[in-house]
Amino acid sequence: MAEATNPLNILVTGGAEGAGLATTRLLLRRGHKVAANACNSEGALALRMAGALPVFPDLSRASAILSVLQMFKAEAIVHAGPQFYGGAPHFSDASAARGDQLVDCTAAVSEAAKQHGVKRLVSLSFGYLYAAGQGAAKEGDRDAGDSDYEPMLDAEMLARESGLTGYILRSAYIYGGNSADTAALAKSIKSSQRLPAGALPASWIHEDDLATAIALLIEAEEETGGIEIINAAAKANATPKDFCLALGDALGLHAPGFASAGFLSMLRERTLRDKLLEREILLDSTQIRERFAWQPRHERLESGLDATALVWRMKEAVPAEAFYGYEDAAAAAIESFAYDIALPEPAPAEESPAAAEAEAKPEPAAAQASPPPPSDGPTPWNEDEAKREERRRRALERKAKRAARSAGG
Repeated sequence: MAEATNPLNILVTGGAEGAGLATTRLLLRRGHKVAANACNSEGALALRMAGALPVFPDLSRASAILSVLQMFKAEAIVHAGPQFYGGAPHFSDASAARGDQLVDCTAAVSEAAKQHGVKRLVSLSFGYLYAAGQGAAKEGDRDAGDSDYEPMLDAEMLARESGLTGYILRSAYIYGGNSADTAALAKSIKSSQRLPAGALPASWIHEDDLATAIALLIEAEEETGGIEIINAAAKANATPKDFCLALGDALGLHAPGFASAGFLSMLRERTLRDKLLEREILLDSTQIRERFAWQPRHERLESGLDATALVWRMKEAVPAEAFYGYEDAAAAAIESFAYDIALPEPAPAEESPAAAEAEAKPEPAAAQASPPPPSDGPTPWNEDEAKREERRRRALERKAKRAARSAGG
């Protein structure tokens, strides 16, 4: 991708980790100014090292987001916060419990963006929202009707009804070196935990390739006339089980073990994780490839997982001193930020006649300080050599008297 010809001020939600961090870094390399929300000091440090401005709005409150948009003069928003709901399906139950949070945050982002008048919104969503049994799902295909997908579909509807222009990017399962789900899966493999297996093929996408797709949509010159849904996935597909095996190979570990469905698991209620692992979830990404010339770097899963393992090894190799002794790349960006209103120069104070007359009078000469009285305490800084010698002599005499008293019992 060539550098952007029209740099923008862009707010990225979820910009301190995963695909959001990859998007933040790419947008900065392309010449845009980026503000991204962080949840902790570690995330803020990662953003400042990249050159972005970390911000801390409450993403469930439109007024808090609007304040950041106005301060930063944002022209576009990348809503990457939903990325936590689209990682490896092995941990999807944890994200399913946060469905209300997803809806609240998307509602607040959409409302703030509308009030501020941003030019474009790109909101991340998920390919598994298409109904099963359609093969590789295309834009416009029927959506799933399961209640477990309602929060995600409601979030999409809020963005589409906001009156904004832009895209909802339905991605394949996201993985990469900054993905929390990928790191958790690697940790499970390293500790020899038995993993849930999935035997049906699914689409995957590396976080860097997803960032490239987001950047292309943000910079697209064509007008959408609203919010349009578009898919993004690598060409190579793999079952969730094969993904775990390939991740183990990339880490140089033995093949992980998989838990079989026992009798008790058939009695309990099926969770979102169970439903995703039992489904074929394939995406057709022809549109974004042909309309926006999107070319993923990691079409094959092995290539993306090798890059993921390399990121982890590089993090382990960097000493803490080098990590914290970084050059603050965000400082220059913050200093160069142009404000509309310049602060007025302070007006010179008017001098009174009395003050002017007092200033004209010469200051009286300072009185000379008298020498300090003799003392057995610490040596004053202005004592001459004779007095210092006398003090040393007296100190030796006191030392000799103490020694004599000690010898005499």
